Amino acid sequence: MSKTMNRGQGGEMLMERTLKTQTGNAVIVVGSDGTARLRAETDRVAKIKAAGAAPAQCGPEVPNAPARGAVRISNPRELVPGTTDKYQHAGWQKRSVMHRCDVFDTMRAQALNAHAKVKAKNKEAVFEEPFNAGQVSMARHYAGLHEGLQSGDLRGTSYGERVSGGGGGVDAVVLRLAARQEFEALERKVGRGVAMPMRKVRPSKRGAGRVCKMISDLDAVRAVCLLGLSMSEVLRKYDWTVSSRNSAALRAALRDALDRMQGYGASTTASK
Repeated sequence: MSKTMNRGQGGEMLMERTLKTQTGNAVIVVGSDGTARLRAETDRVAKIKAAGAAPAQCGPEVPNAPARGAVRISNPRELVPGTTDKYQHAGWQKRSVMHRCDVFDTMRAQALNAHAKVKAKNKEAVFEEPFNAGQVSMARHYAGLHEGLQSGDLRGTSYGERVSGGGGGVDAVVLRLAARQEFEALERKVGRGVAMPMRKVRPSKRGAGRVCKMISDLDAVRAVCLLGLSMSEVLRKYDWTVSSRNSAALRAALRDALDRMQGYGASTTASK
């Protein structure tokens, strides 16, 4: 058995012991608190901690939280007083704002990666957003209404600011009813039919010979906005073949549905 000393990522002194086993050498790491783990397990835990680390530009007060998942950061800006075209960082102590990533952030990141590969071959390629800002905003508003109604907490929605315990507030039950009515009205705008882009996909291209379920517009909206499923995951859920053709048809149907939720007609920029 051999023994070495090493310093961990947090600065603590670690002791590594290499034990010979029938299947080879096993490295055991003993921390300063006496906890012993296999090196593979120690590396796995270290990766989880690193993934949950808060970005430094958001400030040291933000705790590390592995369960938080992926995040994106933004820098709030405000117009410099006395100017018309100059902006300055508006964050407290020049700090960035951290947002939890949702499925729309993930899909945009995937689209950017795919575009980078196309751009390497074709310099004139232009990036097209999977969903425009209005569609993403509506999807998040719809998801926020659902989460608030399910949890009984509407503080994260536009209704939250109107709840008050004083005489000037509106009764929480009334606001919950209003939120429920808005949620149901949005779903009525979506409808329960199947969008043309999905119907245009030939049965032979839908499930590669399997019996697959037709995906209604409301199915797509609920799966993506409420369950956080990607295009590929929705297709698998309904036994469709995952292909660029089917993903594009589903994305077009979802874009049209989100436009209707905003009060617009069918999207004219949906992918074909």
